[in-house]
Amino acid sequence: MTTKPTTGSSSGWDQAIYRCGRCGAEYTLTTEEAYLQAVGVHADAHAVWDRLNPIERDGFASILRTILSAPELGFEFLALADRQHLMGSATQSPPAMPQPACSPSNATARGTE
Repeated sequence: MTTKPTTGSSSGWDQAIYRCGRCGAEYTLTTEEAYLQAVGVHADAHAVWDRLNPIERDGFASILRTILSAPELGFEFLALADRQHLMGSATQSPPAMPQPACSPSNATARGTE
């Protein structure tokens, strides 16, 4: 990671360019707060990436693309998850289908012996 501050304002902060030495991402930021946030978020993204295997990365990226393309979907999904958790069914499987008391082979009439 390298930075290249470009000065020009009276405070000495005009903009800074953040370049990641690992992946080559480059961001130009105009405030120190934005710069620090971008560096932190990018480092966190690398940490998550490093913990996942290739299959998990593909799945997680697919889920994020879906959720981020429709933020209201993400909010509603989280609300649903919270409601399910409160109801105690977040980890339960759906109820099993009721099974008949007797199988079709037992339901046929038998002759007397």
